[in-house]
Amino acid sequence: MSGPYEHPFPSAQSYPAAQPYSQPAALPSSNAGWAVVAIIFFWPLAIPAFNHALKVHPLWMMGDVQGAQHSSNRAGFFGKLSLIIFGAFIVLYLAFVGLVVANM
Repeated sequence: MSGPYEHPFPSAQSYPAAQPYSQPAALPSSNAGWAVVAIIFFWPLAIPAFNHALKVHPLWMMGDVQGAQHSSNRAGFFGKLSLIIFGAFIVLYLAFVGLVVANM
């Protein structure tokens, strides 16, 4: 039943509810710099560091945002771990040299 004074648009209840706008997740850093640190200071950890650093972009492009973030975090972890191991080796070396010099 359509009359001249009837509202031309359907009621507001027939429209779907507005969805909040969500921004797409930003590409996480690949932490390739930490992988380079791993090469310089403790090369055995550079292999998994680069492996994870190079997986960040492909995972993100496939839509696996959590996987890309995980790979980014792991690449940084291996780089930082290599720096810590190098520091521990330096401390042990200096302690050894100190013991040798003290016993002379």
